[in-house]
Amino acid sequence: MKRLIISILSASLVAASAVAMAGCGASNSSNSSAAEATTVAATTAAQATTAAQDAAVIDAADVVFTYNGNSVELNTPIENMLATLGDANSVESQMSCHGVGEDKTYTYNGFVVNSYPLDGKDMVMEVVVNSAGIPTSKGIEVGSTVEQVTAAYGNNYKEVGIYYAYSAGDKKTLQFCLDNGVVTEIDYYYSV
Repeated sequence: MKRLIISILSASLVAASAVAMAGCGASNSSNSSAAEATTVAATTAAQATTAAQDAAVIDAADVVFTYNGNSVELNTPIENMLATLGDANSVESQMSCHGVGEDKTYTYNGFVVNSYPLDGKDMVMEVVVNSAGIPTSKGIEVGSTVEQVTAAYGNNYKEVGIYYAYSAGDKKTLQFCLDNGVVTEIDYYYSV
């Protein structure tokens, strides 16, 4: 995203410089046109910067799931999660569609953790919260309103069906499932 912004700004400045240079040695009316073009290019660059700031991703800390003071990070070995949260109430597995091995679902009270296999290890792919009382880092929980979600995380989400998805970069998102403007599920997700 930053590279795209830098490319847009660079292209705008190069275009402004070219227009300004083309006006060198011309009459005053051409210099005036070049100055106007430079001003327009600078304004366009400023608007691109503002749009890029508006589209900024959420912080990486926002996609770290925390439960009872214990944190679970996406795309880390499941062993870390088990050491942090303890044994799940139940574990189910099925042949993986993400690699060689099994995808697993660890069920806890109020949330589930899904894993995928990577190089012989099970990795945390997703944490799905489906009960109230387990808030995100910014206090959003099942039962919060869409207005509370956007007040906490902004309007730079992508609508994916009934989800508002906020990107944290590095293939990680925080998604809120909404039903009639109310959060019914919170999904911390790593895209394999």
